Amino acid sequence: MNKQWKKQAATLMVAAMAVSGGAAAYAAPQTGDIQEQKPVVISAVIDYGVLVNGKEVAGAGFMNAGAKQAMIPLRSVSEALGFELEWNQQDRSAELTKPGSPIWTLVQTGKDQYAVNKMYMSLGAAPVNVKGTLYVPASFFSEVLQVSVAVDGTKVNITSEEEVKKETVVGTITEVIHNEERKAVHINGTGTEGIVLNVDENTVICDAEGKKIEHKDLAKGMKIEAVHSLAMTMSLPPQTYAYEISVKSDKEETEELATAGAITDINADGGNLRVTIKGKGLTKQSPNEVVLNLTPETVVVNQDGKALKTSDLVDDAEIIGYYGPVLTKSLPPIGNAIKIVLQ
Repeated sequence: MNKQWKKQAATLMVAAMAVSGGAAAYAAPQTGDIQEQKPVVISAVIDYGVLVNGKEVAGAGFMNAGAKQAMIPLRSVSEALGFELEWNQQDRSAELTKPGSPIWTLVQTGKDQYAVNKMYMSLGAAPVNVKGTLYVPASFFSEVLQVSVAVDGTKVNITSEEEVKKETVVGTITEVIHNEERKAVHINGTGTEGIVLNVDENTVICDAEGKKIEHKDLAKGMKIEAVHSLAMTMSLPPQTYAYEISVKSDKEETEELATAGAITDINADGGNLRVTIKGKGLTKQSPNEVVLNLTPETVVVNQDGKALKTSDLVDDAEIIGYYGPVLTKSLPPIGNAIKIVLQ
């Protein structure tokens, strides 16, 4: 154990003993939606060395015995990864940013909630401040800062990769969120279904001809291809950051209508299956409630594109119905289904 780690270990042990007489340091109780934090139990072994890209960083970590997670110093490790940390004394929070990176997060002492893609996730352990040093669970760096973390005995090895892991998704915009607080698009579903793609000034958005456009130019009903981060929130719907959004077809250029919602009625009279969907129209021309006739040409699939049987469609099932522009003038209107996607 080098001198720096010994010194840090001694400081942590004294802090733990001073609070509980032996083995517990208490986080400040929180109010509101966040449950009051339980005592942070520090194990007898207070010597978790931390290496970032093979180099030792200042300070030692410790084991949070209650959560069974290694807790490591936030500032020294995040700065070694190229992040800038700004401390807010008023609410005892730390804001992390990285030049040229879309990653932004906020960490607050005593709260097991970590900002990811402008949503909050829990990691099972709250940040704890010991003698002026803020410690976070090692999983914070993999889940939030998107680097590789491996705990080997009493060593925590953190490695950053040059290329951020990304994934491509194709879908139809069902909602555009554009206000002062956030910009995002919801695709392939409404409510808790689909995916929300968060957008900022670094997101590259292009129209069908490849020309750059702005987020405000996106509209409900557009078919897009998006390159997004593999890191997603555990919320419903999941949220992630969009690096690129490419419009494949404009709303005005497609004759296909779509409605997302629950099946409120199934009727097989006359030999042809007919379903009633009540929910939300996904384009301006699409009604919120529609009756769709299923023909032999109608495709029925799940979200992954796997073919299903019409018998899989049951009352209250959440679906997206795609249909042609020709509808009856009845209420609700009636049309022919092109594709049914079971959510």
